[in-house]
Amino acid sequence: MSEDALLAVTDLHAGYGRLPVVRGLSVSVAPGEAVALLGPNGHGKTTALRAIAGLGRTGGGTVRFDGEDITGEKAYDIVRRGMMHVPQGDALFPRLTVRENLMLAGRLPHAKPHRAKTLATVQELFPKLEQRRDQLVGTLSGGERQMVAIGMGLMTRPRLLVLDEPTLGLAPKVRHEILATLREVRTTGVSLLVADGDVEFLFALTDRWHVVELGRITSSGTADVKPSHEEVMDMYVGGAADG
Repeated sequence: MSEDALLAVTDLHAGYGRLPVVRGLSVSVAPGEAVALLGPNGHGKTTALRAIAGLGRTGGGTVRFDGEDITGEKAYDIVRRGMMHVPQGDALFPRLTVRENLMLAGRLPHAKPHRAKTLATVQELFPKLEQRRDQLVGTLSGGERQMVAIGMGLMTRPRLLVLDEPTLGLAPKVRHEILATLREVRTTGVSLLVADGDVEFLFALTDRWHVVELGRITSSGTADVKPSHEEVMDMYVGGAADG
């Protein structure tokens, strides 16, 4: 694993109680790089992302960010270091407006001095959020709520954005909008670690990919060397418990 990696995860073990889910997973993300985790549901992708971001307990292995060992650190402290996790589903404040959600995410000490500038950047990336700025988040469409979630992640001024199923349940047109925006985010130097069920979305966005099966990485490749359709189908033959 490269010594200059922004994120370096080595032999990670994690689960729920006595139930092991992630079993020796290793992954790295270089500065400015985008890396994908793909594979069947229930094989540990979500558990791995949560453990990396400090939202789940680790049972072994190390997580290093910008050269520092952050294994076991609280999520809040990890966010302050520059890693932000955007979970699947609606982790939003439905009774607050779009602008209030975004501004709330920008209240962290390292982000607050730049909040107005970051908000302008987010609204430029997501013009719909500017149009909906005074609308309650609970009244938005699924695609618009996902834009708010990613926007809130960006309001923390991350160096690494960890995205869990950013296209889940979205229409193809909205998926393309999310893809275009995340490509634009990459041009700012933000690194990405992404898990998603849309394989073509992942290949179009990322530089490298890893297949996660039974909590381990079983195969890897680069975006310019994609697996065949048959190989992709084989990846997604499995049980479903935790992503």
